[in-house]
Amino acid sequence: SSIGQELTYDTRDNLFLPTQGFYVRYAAEFAGIGGDVDFLRNSIGSGFFVPVSGDQWVWSLETNAGYVFGWSGDDVRINDRFFIGGDDLRGFKLAGVGPRDLATEDPLGGNLFVTATTELRFPLGLPEELGVTGRTFFDAGTVSRSDSEGAGIVDSGTLRTSAGVGLAWQSPFGPVRIDFAQALSKEDYDETEFFRFSFGTRF
Repeated sequence: SSIGQELTYDTRDNLFLPTQGFYVRYAAEFAGIGGDVDFLRNSIGSGFFVPVSGDQWVWSLETNAGYVFGWSGDDVRINDRFFIGGDDLRGFKLAGVGPRDLATEDPLGGNLFVTATTELRFPLGLPEELGVTGRTFFDAGTVSRSDSEGAGIVDSGTLRTSAGVGLAWQSPFGPVRIDFAQALSKEDYDETEFFRFSFGTRF
């Protein structure tokens, strides 16, 4: 069993499609009140949104980092570690980055992660009421320090990067995103992807 809390300060003018403002977030989870699992997980995040021209050209920068450890000296289980890729590191598959068992090709996750995204959102010349915008972005991140050990396990901790373009649609059912991204720096064992479709948004 575990308990946790999250503190957020947010001045964005819109959660789904902000044009200005910023947010900072800190979250912590403590496990070990009962059961046989104990860890302390901490994560921080921030985002800044600046209008470049009117409210249709918007530049943003978002960063996130986290660290988890077993407070009684036990290793952190795989399902309690951090995994990145997919929406937070476009150009890479979900859990496609980080420590990996080469024998089974399974991702192992890590106790430490860092991601950063800079993005420019721009209009496409379509009627504004359609809610369709374009964007170009650059992502960077890494996940490392896995507690798993053994032959065939790799954990370089090097920074991975990607860049691409995409479309965002504020549909009646929620935000829809289509991204095309190319991995720029990666390890040979990382799993990449060029196209990603996602529904929903990151707060």
